[in-house]
Amino acid sequence: MKYLFITILSLVILFDFNAQDEARRNLLTVGLGVGMAGYSGDLVGKSTESILSNTRPYYNLSVERRFGKILGVELSGIMGKLSYNENALDTNSYRNFEADFIQAGANFIFNFDNDIIMKKQSPFSPYIAAGLHFMNYKSSTDLLDENGVVYQYWDDGSIRTLEQNSNDASFNTPRTQRDYDYETSLLSKSTLLIPATFGLKWKISERVQGRLYGTYNIMFDDKIDNTTETSNNDSYFNAGFSLHYVVRKKKIKDPKIENSINYDDIDMKKINRSDKDKDGVVDIKDDCQGTPWNAKVDKRGCPLDGDKDGVPDFRDQELASGKGVNVDEYGQTITDSLIQARIEERNRIITERKTTFSEESTTETLDNIFVDIKERLANSNVSSKVIGENMPENLKVVDTDLDGLISVPEMQAAFDGFFEGENNFSVKDLNKLVDYFFEQ
Repeated sequence: MKYLFITILSLVILFDFNAQDEARRNLLTVGLGVGMAGYSGDLVGKSTESILSNTRPYYNLSVERRFGKILGVELSGIMGKLSYNENALDTNSYRNFEADFIQAGANFIFNFDNDIIMKKQSPFSPYIAAGLHFMNYKSSTDLLDENGVVYQYWDDGSIRTLEQNSNDASFNTPRTQRDYDYETSLLSKSTLLIPATFGLKWKISERVQGRLYGTYNIMFDDKIDNTTETSNNDSYFNAGFSLHYVVRKKKIKDPKIENSINYDDIDMKKINRSDKDKDGVVDIKDDCQGTPWNAKVDKRGCPLDGDKDGVPDFRDQELASGKGVNVDEYGQTITDSLIQARIEERNRIITERKTTFSEESTTETLDNIFVDIKERLANSNVSSKVIGENMPENLKVVDTDLDGLISVPEMQAAFDGFFEGENNFSVKDLNKLVDYFFEQ
């Protein structure tokens, strides 16, 4: 049977180390955890106390290296306490102990998320582990109360200051209570033990894991409780939760493929779900990238155009223009009156510009012109954001408040930057800026 086990273990290790999964071979996982530990030994079964009342906290630190698809090796350290109290009416001993212990060792871990039993990317996956640990413990017992008086257990279940069968004992003998201060040392000893663990991994993120687990620890001696009533060794059970951080080591380069492109660190699923323009259509299916935030789109990610006039609804100022009619950039049907209005507007702008810049212009004059521009936009129901979309690319840096309009202070800042060498504008660019200011 021993040789069969060794043969099976060798085959598993051989398969695991030859697994072509270099990314997993380069994983190092560091974990910190807390839990509760409960003793199991000669005293168990004689106590009327709850199991939970005899559990004690512990803390653990672990470092795990995963070598392939299946196996990993973990170095683990545990520091905590074990304790038990008989407190039963059918015994005259009422024994108790508490042991501080430090435990360290190595575990072999069998991982179920190995792409054979379960997918590696599964968010939850079980694992089992077993190993060999070294434990050092120091046991003590609680024999004296807070005043240094020995506990005397009477048949009625009370604890008193005098022995029940002494000549001075009576019904009025003072009672006392245990202080659970384990003041009397029993022994200090070291031993080996075998831990067997079953746990569940929760992959919170690519780098962070949570683990919930339970471990049964079989000791190689029967001394921790200072009692040897049976031939069985002592043992204890612990259960806890730990958080683990995955450290990725640099991948060893193969000279044959050193110059090839490596996509191991790229989350393809995340790329497939990306939606840069936030229109509800993922980028790989979006035929119209960069749609405005307020635009309604179809299943291809393109802005809706209800009247099919070539102007999307979010910019269309005439949502029901006739079929086949010619429209302007705002979706308005081009009529003689619209053309005439455009001509008049153009002439007005030219006249206004000439008048303004032929005189000694003041900031107040330009501010009044900008107020008129905003009033015209308000009356035309055209959003400044829509105007800003048609702004020449080289002028968008001037619109520092990103409201879609170029204000007087923004235009003045551009001129100042030109003369102070703080921008790359040319004289031609400044002329275009002035033209655009009046055309807004």
